[in-house]
Formats: sequence, C-alpha cells, structure tokens
Amino acid sequence: MSRISYLLLSNGGLTGGQKMIIRHVETLCELGFDATCMLGVGSRPPSGIDHSAPIIGPRGLSEDDIVVICDDAVDALRLSAGRAERVVVFSQGGYSLAALGADALDTHPAARFPVFITVGEITAARIRRMYPQAQVEVVPCFADERIFKPGDGRRLVVAHTPRKRPFEALAIKSLFRRIHKRHAEIGWIALAGAGEVDVARAFATSALYLGLNRLESVGMSTLEAMASGSVCAGFLGGGGEQYGSDANGFWATDDDCEAAADALARAADMVISGGPALADMREAGRITAERWSYERFKLRLEETWMRLAPDARLRRAPVSPDVLDLDQG
Repeated sequence: MSRISYLLLSNGGLTGGQKMIIRHVETLCELGFDATCMLGVGSRPPSGIDHSAPIIGPRGLSEDDIVVICDDAVDALRLSAGRAERVVVFSQGGYSLAALGADALDTHPAARFPVFITVGEITAARIRRMYPQAQVEVVPCFADERIFKPGDGRRLVVAHTPRKRPFEALAIKSLFRRIHKRHAEIGWIALAGAGEVDVARAFATSALYLGLNRLESVGMSTLEAMASGSVCAGFLGGGGEQYGSDANGFWATDDDCEAAADALARAADMVISGGPALADMREAGRITAERWSYERFKLRLEETWMRLAPDARLRRAPVSPDVLDLDQG
C-alpha cells in the first residue's frame, strides 16, 4: 500500500504554491487517499489558511511510498535521486524548474525518472520540451469558488498583491495618480502577507484589481479576483495568457508600467460608468474563473492519482463517475 507525502517547506507564511499543496492533500484525503503534508526539517505549518489536510513532521519513507517535491526544492530533489521511494515533481512556477530544479533532476536515473504534476498547459508544454521522456500530468490550480465570490458593499478601491512586483506596484500607482488625475482619490489596498479569508474579503468588496503577475504558470490571484467580481487590469505574467482576454480585463504588456496604469484607468472608467459594459465584463470574469474551479480541479486530481497510485486509495467511495473505469481497473 502506497502513501502519498507532499513535502511542505514553509517558514510559517503562506504562498500560492503552499496553498495548492495543502489543497491537494486535503482533497486527496476527502477522496479516500492516504495523503499527508510532510514538513521539511525546520519548517513550520503555514498560517492564514483554513484546511483539514493532515500535516506531519519528517518521517521515514519506504520504496512503496510516493514523495511529491516542488521543482524549486533543490536539496530535496537531489537527495531523492538516490532514495528508494517514488518521486513526483510538483511544478507550479513558470520558470522555477529551469532556474532551480533542473540540475538536481538531471541526477535522477533514467529508469526511475520522476513524474511531473503541473498546474497549467503552458508549463506542461515547457516541461515536455525539457524532458521529452517524462510523464507530465496537468492538475489545474483553481479559484476556489467556496471562498472567492462577490460580496456586498463594493468600494471604489484597487486591491493588489505586490509580492512579486513591489517596484512595479509603486510605479503604476504613481503613474495612475499623476497621469489620470480624475482617479487620484481612488484608494489602494496592498494584500501583503494576508491570509486567504482576508484576501477573499478584500476581493469581494474591491471594485478593481491590479494584476502584478510575473513569470507565472497561471496566475491564480487574478482568477480569484475575477471570481469575486473585481474588474481586473495589469499584467498577465505569461501564464495568464491561458485565460486573459479583452472580454475579461484590461491587460498591458508585461513590465510596461505606464501601459498598466492606462489599463487600470480604463477599468476605473468602466466601474464608474456602470451599465451593460461593466455587467458584461464581470460576467466574463466569472465565466473565466469557473473554467478554473475547485470542482474541475478535484476531478482532474482524482483522475491523475488513480493513474499514478491507485493503491494509495484506502476507501473506494466516493468516486466521480468520470473515473469509475479507472477505479475498477
């Protein structure tokens, strides 16, 4: 019987990647799999997220076990090359595999080369180019409709998450206020270090969202803002090209802060004007986020792990109708 252990490296804060690890394990457990988050040495459980995923300390692994390691966990990837347990590489960053994990992965023997799980098709295609021999599974990240939804009392403010682009955030804010003086009094909310519930509340009550995506596989925060009814503008960060369109936001070429300020101004004009155009854009955002929903993620996760480790499933129900044939095979 296999056990699935997702390696969780954290200093106690919460990133989008750590959140997705926790949601994978939580959902696998709900589906009946033997899955845990296994803290790395010196790591602490992330705060700022409500979940039911089991989190344990480091433990011994057998050759029947599967350890899931993020593609930027260089030391763990290198150590796992000489160990007995099976390895799955979880790739969530647009270029983190190429920049950080690839050299360590190259030490893995060809006969036991890891399987990849990634969160979007753009990154999957890149991995296949780098490692044509590898099995690559896509389990999409998601804008959790259980948490991110429109709220009451929406205010004319710009919510943004500046962690990946703090300099650009300052530049865009300055340009926006000075070039588009009609919007100089619009407030700004920086969601730095906020927990998931606080982020969801801010998105639900903010009329505008400035996307500061950078080198993304997908760009989950923008999808969460769309699900919450914010009008989005800014950068797609590469991965956002999988869902960004003229119908669901005002997008600028990455790194062009002046164009991003102009895009945000057009978004603000639409919000202030209201009417059918605003309703249509919010509806387009909702439909976009729905394509990246928790329910779709859950189905794909179940399908994937029924291929990778059906023997890790401790109980046989509930099983989604779409994977009944896998479950019985």
